[in-house]
Amino acid sequence: MKYLLLLILVICFGVQAHDGRVYITGTITDNTCTLTPDSENITVNMGSVSNRQFYQAGAGAAYQPFSINLENCGSTASGVTVSFSGTEDPKNPDLLAIAAGAGNASGVGIALYNSDKSLIPAGENSRMQPLIGGQSSVHLTFYARYVADGNAVVAGEADASATFVLTYA
Repeated sequence: MKYLLLLILVICFGVQAHDGRVYITGTITDNTCTLTPDSENITVNMGSVSNRQFYQAGAGAAYQPFSINLENCGSTASGVTVSFSGTEDPKNPDLLAIAAGAGNASGVGIALYNSDKSLIPAGENSRMQPLIGGQSSVHLTFYARYVADGNAVVAGEADASATFVLTYA
């Protein structure tokens, strides 16, 4: 027992402590805007669309506009991009997948577009939208539409969701 206690004391003295520092750096900026309450949860009504519109991969329904509204932009705000992320369509990762489930549509996904109707692939940034420092309100316009992904189109509910992230320049 005496030897065990001596061994434990020797081992304890062999453990050394080190101290160090953490340096934290950053910048406080004034280049962001506030998201308006009506833009925290946006619903885009896609309407009812005939499955015959999706005769080949890439064929799509009508563009449905929606806006993300900002206010109280900082004095150095100069631009913003938006990225939309969600479950990607398994056949075409540029599209958002339609929610899976009994009675839901398949063979289509939802594409998102810039205001000039150029595609915003899922998870990628939109085109830079200019901002003016101190701007009191900004309306960022986008479009959504159903697009055939290349699989056989099955009629049903065709809902999806995405999270958006604003990145300021």
